[in-house]
Amino acid sequence: MKKKQLVKKDNVELVNWKSVGLLREFTTRFGNIKPRRFTTLPVKYQKRVRKAIINAREFGLIPYIK
Repeated sequence: MKKKQLVKKDNVELVNWKSVGLLREFTTRFGNIKPRRFTTLPVKYQKRVRKAIINAREFGLIPYIK
C-alpha cells in the first residue's frame, strides 16, 4: 500500500496548527486522533500531525470532543 502524501506537497510542509481542514481528516467523528494504521502516515509525520492537533485544540480551532 502506498503511503499518503497529505502532509507534504512539493517540499512544503502542509501540517501546522492553522490548517484546520487538513487536521480534521486525521480525527474521528468523536474528536479522537486516528492511529497510524488508519492514516497510513510515516511515524515522523504522524507525530507532527498529533502535535498540530493538540496545538489547534489549545487555540480553540478544533474541539476536544464533539
